Amino acid sequence: MLRVLTPGIQTTVQDFPGRTWYWNIGIPPSGPMDSLSLRIANRLVGNPEGAAGLEITLIGPSLEFEKATTIAISGAKLQSRLEGKEIPWNTPIAVKAGQVLEMGNPLSVGCRTYLAISGGIDTPDYLGSQSTFVSGKFGGFEGSALLKGDRLKFRNTAKAKKKTEIPANLIPEFKNHWEIGTVPGPHSAPDYFLPDDVNMFFSTNWKVHYNSNRLGYRLDGPAPQFARENGGEGGHHPSNLHDYVYSIGTINFTGNLPVILTQDGPSLGGFVCMATIAKAELWKVGQAKPNDTIRFIRLTYNQALDKRREQERLICSI
Repeated sequence: MLRVLTPGIQTTVQDFPGRTWYWNIGIPPSGPMDSLSLRIANRLVGNPEGAAGLEITLIGPSLEFEKATTIAISGAKLQSRLEGKEIPWNTPIAVKAGQVLEMGNPLSVGCRTYLAISGGIDTPDYLGSQSTFVSGKFGGFEGSALLKGDRLKFRNTAKAKKKTEIPANLIPEFKNHWEIGTVPGPHSAPDYFLPDDVNMFFSTNWKVHYNSNRLGYRLDGPAPQFARENGGEGGHHPSNLHDYVYSIGTINFTGNLPVILTQDGPSLGGFVCMATIAKAELWKVGQAKPNDTIRFIRLTYNQALDKRREQERLICSI
């Protein structure tokens, strides 16, 4: 068992790839905002990549392990001590029964930290996943972020890899300014945006708004001019259209404000979508925090596929 002494800002159970196959009826996949870090942590303790772990946002929890296990921590670095001793990132760590892991404030850059436990966290599947959807109040541990006094089971059946750490070139680089590979469309120039709008979009350093979360990331920056005077039957503003299916990582304009739709976001809506983030680049959004800046880098469809193949190759090499 794992006992929560303090929960942190928002600590949830998430698995990879989350709750798939229900997007068509409006249920988001949830899952980790930074799937790369969770997959790395799981591999380090010998788990399947899809095993459930903890996603920790900004300020971490204090956790008491009631039985011995092996853990690994990846993602944004926090103040972290096991029985008062600092612990390393991206390496398997043996934990004894009764020991307490204390995770505190961020040490530098990044937004989310991932804790994998040997065997994975043991919570019930809901619609094929253990991932927490807080807004829907289901999945994870009782459909909620962890609270003080919660006790979670973990399976403790896997064995940690003998390798004590992963090569430095496989560890994601965390920053305050993010360059994120993005494919234009589905709604771009000339039908919905002017060519100048598209150039502006890809040449702007967008600032992450403080009101950003697992549903969507709002961005501060210049407003587009739009190619239309209004949305016609879709609405008065030129960003409006009839409801249209969204993808995770789509960047739509709700009026003049761009929003990146993230893991718990809506499956459709009535706003134009300037571009969509490549799947291999989505982990960067999960690590961007308020006041960080984002520059979108234009990719072709084939370049986005190449990035995904390379990421899979690197993960499989751990």
